[in-house]
Amino acid sequence: MTPTLRFSAVFFDLDGTLVDSAPDILHLIRQVLMDAGLDVPPMDFHLIGPPLEEIFEAVAPSVSPEFRAELVLAYRALYRVDDYARSRVFSGIPGLLHSLREQGVPAFVATNKPEKVTRRLLERKGLLPLFTDVASRDSVAGRSLSKREMLDMLMERHGLSASSALMVGDSRLDISGGREAGARTAAALYGYGRKDVLLGEKPDFVVEDEGWERMFAWPEMRPAGMQP
Repeated sequence: MTPTLRFSAVFFDLDGTLVDSAPDILHLIRQVLMDAGLDVPPMDFHLIGPPLEEIFEAVAPSVSPEFRAELVLAYRALYRVDDYARSRVFSGIPGLLHSLREQGVPAFVATNKPEKVTRRLLERKGLLPLFTDVASRDSVAGRSLSKREMLDMLMERHGLSASSALMVGDSRLDISGGREAGARTAAALYGYGRKDVLLGEKPDFVVEDEGWERMFAWPEMRPAGMQP
């Protein structure tokens, strides 16, 4: 049963929270490394979450910063035109987003993915109409927005109060960014982040399964689907 989220707005991370995009991302990272003649290290979904520059620093630590920047550009060129066929929407997300719409609660996306790519992915997966707005690292020309800055921008743009909003994500940056922005936070434990790291950020709530059948207040682990 989808929980009722009694907040003025809900912000979602994308990769590992709304969509299981790891198969596409890891496939293209491998392709970029092979095309460049580099060794492909063992990789899994825990790699995903930080900005792309940090991901390529992790998988290609021996190359120069300049060459690493070229790898990032090569990846972005491939991902921009990909059909995202390997990515799938987590099972409980469509029902949750429709429930929020029925309750009159606006939903937003705050992600490190480029905004044009984010909108294209959401559109191809049928989710874009269910969101009021999207913010990404590149949503402001000439700047690289942090998660907190994304939330601040969206709240200012739509006249929202942080104290009654919720940020949902699967990385420590999602939880810390939501907290810094003044919002309540929910850790998506089914995503790509490590559970111990996420819980170490002391989220207000946790969601253990991708079906979004229940949300628990942390650390008491009492069922919770609404703002206290």
